[in-house]
Amino acid sequence: MSVTVRIPDALRPITGGRDEVAAEGNTIVELLEDLETRFNGVRNWACDDEGKLRPYVNVFINREDVRAKGGLSAAVSVGGVVSIVPAVAGGAGSSRKLYLTFPQELIRQPLIFRVGHEFNVVTNIKAASVSENVGLVAIEIEGEPAELERAVEWLKNQGVKVEPLADDD
Repeated sequence: MSVTVRIPDALRPITGGRDEVAAEGNTIVELLEDLETRFNGVRNWACDDEGKLRPYVNVFINREDVRAKGGLSAAVSVGGVVSIVPAVAGGAGSSRKLYLTFPQELIRQPLIFRVGHEFNVVTNIKAASVSENVGLVAIEIEGEPAELERAVEWLKNQGVKVEPLADDD
């Protein structure tokens, strides 16, 4: 079965510059094996020596993190979209914990997904409560400070109320 795989910048030299490729397989591990046969180095970049997903690599099936769906054995379906997303780690990167309030007209909009794809930030939802009238989300975003600011401003411009969240770890 053919699935679209979104390729991050770090892997584009291996895929001939392509940002999306088709891959065959019923699970994430099968997709990675198929990609490896055509683009040598993909599996080593995404997985460690034990065949486990590296901690700095996130894989999503239609916006859902595979770690919550069975890891590399997570099933994919025809026409699905798999995104390989490197986490921002080390260096000058930083994180911000935020409390987002979505008004009723924005509840069904995939704004958290979009901010993670349109800006070089990694999003991690810590808690959420959504009703018909309002969406409340505690989120942590990681990335370079300037990129974090751009992402926060974009959310505000979309109509999301953004407030700092006290560190509760």
